[in-house]
Amino acid sequence: MSRALLLASLGLWAGVVQAEPAPSCKQRYEELQPLVMRMPYREFDQSETGWRKLSDCPAEASLLLKRYLARTEYEARNLRWHLSQTLAMAGDTAAAITAAEQSRDPPEIERSTQFRWNLYVDATLAFLRRDRAAFNTQREALRDAAVAHPENLNNLAVLDRLASCFERPYKQAYVCVDGR
Repeated sequence: MSRALLLASLGLWAGVVQAEPAPSCKQRYEELQPLVMRMPYREFDQSETGWRKLSDCPAEASLLLKRYLARTEYEARNLRWHLSQTLAMAGDTAAAITAAEQSRDPPEIERSTQFRWNLYVDATLAFLRRDRAAFNTQREALRDAAVAHPENLNNLAVLDRLASCFERPYKQAYVCVDGR
């Protein structure tokens, strides 16, 4: 084969072989999502290793931001709940009620699971407000839900302690057993 024919063949062959296509936005999102969900806020939001890696893929960047927000909102609700508990233990019932109200799960989360966090929150709010009828209603609803999700049992145990010492301050009732 002549040198010219060989070079022409190689040139045609080079045209057939193409470089790997760049990963799609969806592929990049799927690779990035598990990594960035563990990032601290500043790294996720302000660095080029966080959501900004998808800045040229606005739909996927938006989805990533929504997921990160949902995760951090969940964490913030948990912290608000623990704030509520410590305020109630300190005797600041009004502030405890405000923090507890802010710890409720939004309806879309409540509908997506058998874990009934809001029943626990609402029963505790009723306790803090000294509304025995509302407390009993929420407690019984949580008792019914305990069959569907085992974590409901943990919160039901707390409500049972609150019920046995309903007239006492939260700090005492939280650890009360059989009225003692």
